[in-house]
Amino acid sequence: MKYINNLNIEKIKSSFNDPKKPYRYVVIDDFLTTETCRKFSESYPDIDDKNWYRFRDTFHGEDNVFEKGMMGISNKEQLPPMCLEVINELNSQNFINILKNITGLEGLTNDTHNDIGQWAGIRAMLPGAYQSIHSDARKHPHLGTEKRITLVGYVNKEWTEKDSGYTEVWNDNMTECIDKVAPKYNRVLIFENTEKSYHGVPEVKNYRKTFLTSYLLDTKTFNETRPKARFVKRPNEKNVKLWDKLSKIRENLNDY
Repeated sequence: MKYINNLNIEKIKSSFNDPKKPYRYVVIDDFLTTETCRKFSESYPDIDDKNWYRFRDTFHGEDNVFEKGMMGISNKEQLPPMCLEVINELNSQNFINILKNITGLEGLTNDTHNDIGQWAGIRAMLPGAYQSIHSDARKHPHLGTEKRITLVGYVNKEWTEKDSGYTEVWNDNMTECIDKVAPKYNRVLIFENTEKSYHGVPEVKNYRKTFLTSYLLDTKTFNETRPKARFVKRPNEKNVKLWDKLSKIRENLNDY
């Protein structure tokens, strides 16, 4: 492929399918070619660019306890050309065949909605931003198929530990954080979406740049109806009453 490095598929497959993990995921370093990742990172629009859409900081008249300080671009006409080219390669049949090999999901397909997908594009989180622990949407709101695999890429070249921005991986009953994936430059996280594939980014201390794509599975046995993320409380979570009030409302929104 043009933009993605040669991957050690057997090593990646082994890590992805590690039975000790609460759900299937894998971290891959040096994912893009050196020049591709540099151009991708440098092509991000300025923070105040009009093409960014802003995630809601308030929700039903209350402070948004689920996510704050997040921005994205998912329209292919608004994406920087370098970003669009990479996302197109991630949606290509060649890369989907790699994902099929890693995951064992033969029916996996790219998301054709809006050409690049419902959950695809570039994302940014501002200093002080957060995204609480959640499991992703399960059903595609437009195609009706199952959202099964998510890929998140990290492109902050100067990232250090003090910047935080870790993607946390939690166990099924939300009693323990099992892993913290550092958003290291030119790293991707690939994970399987399940009802309990709990993850999130509770703390961001510096500008954080990511990109993402999602992949679908069209199966007759899939009967989930949830087209939105389900946010869940960590132990000792603050604003518990507000969480309980807003969580069900949030996962049943239809503004997509």
